[in-house]
Amino acid sequence: MLFDSVVMNEFDRLFSLSGLSLDRLRTFLRVAEAGNLSKAALGDVTKQSQFSRQIKELEGFFGVALTRRVGRRIEITPEGLRLAGMIRRHFGELDDFREAMSGRPVCVRIGTQGSLIDWFLLPKLAACRDALGGALVELEQHRSADIVRGVTDGRLDFGIVRDDAVTPEMKRWKLGKIGYALFAPKNVWKAGVTVEALLRSVAVGELLPGGQYSTRWREWLALRRIEPRVAVRMPSFVHLARMTRETGVAAVLPEIASVDFDAKKIIGKPMPWKHERQIVLIANPRSLDRSGIRPGAVEKLADALKLG
Repeated sequence: MLFDSVVMNEFDRLFSLSGLSLDRLRTFLRVAEAGNLSKAALGDVTKQSQFSRQIKELEGFFGVALTRRVGRRIEITPEGLRLAGMIRRHFGELDDFREAMSGRPVCVRIGTQGSLIDWFLLPKLAACRDALGGALVELEQHRSADIVRGVTDGRLDFGIVRDDAVTPEMKRWKLGKIGYALFAPKNVWKAGVTVEALLRSVAVGELLPGGQYSTRWREWLALRRIEPRVAVRMPSFVHLARMTRETGVAAVLPEIASVDFDAKKIIGKPMPWKHERQIVLIANPRSLDRSGIRPGAVEKLADALKLG
């Protein structure tokens, strides 16, 4: 019979050798994500020995080195990193299946930056859940590069990032452009005052040095020969917005930060530069298929998130 001769024997070769088990795969993933045996075993010497043996058994099964010793520590080989990604994806699929079968809602993980969670995603959260069929949505805050990696290896189902942070081969859905504005108390915006003039005359908050935006901000100030009176530096736009709201210190923020301000007290005027960010949605098709997200949901989610 076809069932007996083909389906039942399809994976015979995979299980013809000893050394493969869910426990060994779990151990290797734990070590790969911890970075070393001691951390994975929480300092337990007996467990370290057990983990080392299990990894050797997996290496024997796959016929490839999964770790290599560098001085007194071990590091994961490229082949080991590839296997760890496969294990993470498959364990995720098994966990999602278990949850789906227990009647709990499918969990969809969306990664983006903190400011986009606050000012972009949260105002659209109800529409996002509708597009995803009422799924449980988890919003995770990460840097752009980590979001792209997370979507690629299946740790995230969706990512919302700058278009220039995405690799050329990765499919994306454009959501729109986000510009920047100078936000300051309404009473400092005298008739006819320009953004540049205000930057020269009021206390300003800015981001800590580092990152693409900070570099371009510095370049623009130098080009316009503006030396702002910087009163404070903050680690994120969200912190800067709170500072402006509570202290009245001016700050350049994404225009979508306006949802955080009372327009009768704080006014934002567009920055006179070409520094808009094209925001895109990226997705992992295998994750979506695993989660049981219905066809067309990605397009519906992109429509719900479009900037208008």
